[in-house]
Amino acid sequence: MGVPTVTEDTAVEGAASSAAPDPAARIRRLLAASPDEPPTGHAPTGAIGAAPDAIPVASPDPTGLLAAALARFDAPVDLRIRGGLGSGRRTLAAALRARQGWRVTVEDIDVLAVPGARPTAAPDVEIVCLRTAPCRHEEAWLRRPRLHPVLVVATVPALPAPDGGPEDNPRDHEQVQEQEQRQDQEPDDDDTTTNPPPGHRSDSPHWARGLLAVDARTAEHRSVDEVIAFVDRAVDGLAALRVARLEAELERLAVHPEVGELAEAALCAIEF
Repeated sequence: MGVPTVTEDTAVEGAASSAAPDPAARIRRLLAASPDEPPTGHAPTGAIGAAPDAIPVASPDPTGLLAAALARFDAPVDLRIRGGLGSGRRTLAAALRARQGWRVTVEDIDVLAVPGARPTAAPDVEIVCLRTAPCRHEEAWLRRPRLHPVLVVATVPALPAPDGGPEDNPRDHEQVQEQEQRQDQEPDDDDTTTNPPPGHRSDSPHWARGLLAVDARTAEHRSVDEVIAFVDRAVDGLAALRVARLEAELERLAVHPEVGELAEAALCAIEF
């Protein structure tokens, strides 16, 4: 059965929809404290002949940098699924859209993990799909420290997806099966447990042992339930993550020649 399609995506509900106090409320009031017109409605001394509504007043945030930081704080949850060609990343994204209606961004790990790649903005929640053993630079990229929650899954089985998408084709999966057969022939010195962890398949290749096995070709598969549960838990802790990112951005802006003082005031105004 193929993954059903949906006609409208929704953002993942996160901290923005929470009933908890808004940590950035005071910063918004701070930015709004200097309106475009003088508070008294009268021209200041020396502005001869100028009408009150025509007097230019400097914006408290002329660069828009603080407003941009607040926009990132208020943005919908940034959920990204990353993987290589044939990893099942788009199949999992389609399953999450079908099940939850979530808006998911799909990215290519081969672009992100290549040596010398420019860093990108970190997501709020990250899922990495692997269908083959990661190469050295991919493994090094996966080991990088992250502030946000990340889930690495082994997508199974290594067969073409029902939608016949461009990232799943028989030739790719023949190569996958050959690689997994070679890996399964390697001795496994640390396989001493008889009860595998949740989501673990007994027929998993060596590199995938310990990873959640996900089969998203059917959106209702129980492994997709575990992915959804992970995202829900991650979103529950998103408020603290976004406050930490906002603080880091304000500290960076505190040395800016135009908005440094305002950024310092904003740091003091954050509500916990």
